[in-house]
Amino acid sequence: MAPRLACHSPISYNSPPKPLFEVAVAVSVSVSATAWKLSMEKRPREALGSGNARGESRWAELTPELLALIFTLMPADVLARTMSFVCRSWRDVLAEPYSWSVVDLANWCLRVERTDVIDLVVRRLVDRSRGTVRRLSVYYLGDSGFAHTALLYLLTPLYSRLLFLVKDSCCRLLSKLEMRESFVTDKMVKEHANLLSNLTFLDISYCANITSEGIEALGKNCKNLVLLRRSMPPPGITPENGLPSMVDEGEAMAIANNMVGLKQLELSYGKFTNNGLVAILTNCTALIYLDIVGCRNVQMTGNIELMCRKIKTCVYTGYKKDISSDDFSTDSPTDVSSDQEDEA
Repeated sequence: MAPRLACHSPISYNSPPKPLFEVAVAVSVSVSATAWKLSMEKRPREALGSGNARGESRWAELTPELLALIFTLMPADVLARTMSFVCRSWRDVLAEPYSWSVVDLANWCLRVERTDVIDLVVRRLVDRSRGTVRRLSVYYLGDSGFAHTALLYLLTPLYSRLLFLVKDSCCRLLSKLEMRESFVTDKMVKEHANLLSNLTFLDISYCANITSEGIEALGKNCKNLVLLRRSMPPPGITPENGLPSMVDEGEAMAIANNMVGLKQLELSYGKFTNNGLVAILTNCTALIYLDIVGCRNVQMTGNIELMCRKIKTCVYTGYKKDISSDDFSTDSPTDVSSDQEDEA
């Protein structure tokens, strides 16, 4: 049964999006947050005890931009199903595109597990953003949802003309794309990779339909990419020697030749050998984090280990080791793209 995700509040598409809305939002949020904090410090009792019969309380005093910023911290399915019914001011804010700059549907997708439903919901929520999505986080995404996200700027003639005037910059705000275990194909990736030029963070782990061809297309078009997650399930094991039954250098070579600006790379259970790893270490000189857990065709000896010592952190055979020292650590890796996402 399809989930009750569609929001019944009206979404107006009459007014065109503001090309410089992100700058305005950043300034407005900073000023409004400071002013609101000062006002609350001056009247703490009122701030704690105020409210009205409609339940709006002090939330009504927050600016729409600040409310939208708060809403981006919540799962998109919760926003669409319930938040618009809390009060009029929230409904009005959720009707604006800047409330949907972050579309996080990861947990909801894991519950639904239906690509057709997920594609439909992604299309609807991306439509509400009017091309302002900065982060999309999903599982089980199909070609339809992926293509719609990339081609949103073609939805309306007016929007298309506005984007043409600014050289398509507004439709390329997407900087963080997480689509683990999705069914997007190489063909769709190659057709739309040129529209994803602002990506800095990409997670295509467990995407079996994306091969070295799709990765090459992404690398050629996404020159700002600094973090790539391409972990895969453990490969088949041959009963004779217990080693991976297949060797494939294609993905490693595609990364080495087209993603030289990467700082963080996760390739768990990759099928490449020392040759592919050497190519990555030689070309991707900005790497500070490398995860090659389960890459059983790689032998961490000799020159390979010496090259890995140039990287700040390397994860191999189930351990995370700061290779510049002798200490092992189990701390989670730092997301090197987080600062750039905040700046966006």
